[in-house]
Amino acid sequence: MNTRVKDVVAKLYRPPTQGRRIFALGRGDAERIPLIPGVAMISITAPEKGPAQLPEYEQLLRLSFADVDFLGELSARAAEKLPDAMTKEDAEGILEFVKALPQTVHTLVVHCEGGFSRSAGVVKALKELYGYEAEDTRLVQANPSVMKTLLAAAKSVEKKKKRKNG
Repeated sequence: MNTRVKDVVAKLYRPPTQGRRIFALGRGDAERIPLIPGVAMISITAPEKGPAQLPEYEQLLRLSFADVDFLGELSARAAEKLPDAMTKEDAEGILEFVKALPQTVHTLVVHCEGGFSRSAGVVKALKELYGYEAEDTRLVQANPSVMKTLLAAAKSVEKKKKRKNG
């Protein structure tokens, strides 16, 4: 077990004093994390890869979408992956999953293949939406398209709720 995984596992055993904590990890590190009570996971794999080998989490959301930032100019390689980019439905699934987490869940681990782009985008958006405690230094390469899609989905859900209740 590498130093990063040991550090994260130690933190997973110590719940935060307030609210929830959230981590962005790479697939290899996430696959080394043991099943720990109070921990939920969002597993994001690339469409061309199989599912991550994870313990049987009670709260586990599996998604598959490509690491594409579609907000700027697209390279030829990125344009090829665009059909497999994160969708509004993926974002809504994440929001539903997070809202349904029981109070006993104190930490959420989000992993993608590398742990720096898609997972960091999800972590950064959830931190903004819910005030989760996160390691900001791990979020500098967060995928802006993932963040924007998730934040837009949250805004859309809120508008629908207001119309329904108003």
